[in-house]
Amino acid sequence: MAIALQSQRQGGKPVTSQEFLVKDYELKVRYLSDHFSRMWNRFNYFVAIESALIGGKFVLGNGQVTQGVGIVGAVLALVRYMMGAEDRYLVQVYRKQVEEVGALIKQSIWEYKDSPYTSVGDIDHASQGLAMSVSGWRWRAISTTKLAALIPLLLLITWVGVLIRECWQ
Repeated sequence: MAIALQSQRQGGKPVTSQEFLVKDYELKVRYLSDHFSRMWNRFNYFVAIESALIGGKFVLGNGQVTQGVGIVGAVLALVRYMMGAEDRYLVQVYRKQVEEVGALIKQSIWEYKDSPYTSVGDIDHASQGLAMSVSGWRWRAISTTKLAALIPLLLLITWVGVLIRECWQ
């Protein structure tokens, strides 16, 4: 089943399809992992900016939220939501790519038919038999990658509420 690809390894031997699949899998897992790092760095930057905005107003200011602060908060939350939703979408795409290559590896390379192969990101399959507890649980509806978009959306709604309240006083 070792189909020679056009690519050449160092030493001149052609790359087999299995070698190609393994390398492709490694690259896709790395890309997903790197995306998670970028995603959470952005999330942390926005948390710091919004904390400074709110903290500065209440700790150093008079405690009143002005219309200007509300607008800045709403715009920041909107931008953060858009970036979080885009990040969540890309995570889904990258996970799908990893899952597809993992399935190809399972079909063509995995020799241990009695022991199932689980690709990176296959949470449902990999977590079978694990008990959830107070200190370790997962609820798909609010998974960590969804929170990157849901938290900013809640903040946006809050800031819009603050603006509406400010305009009607």
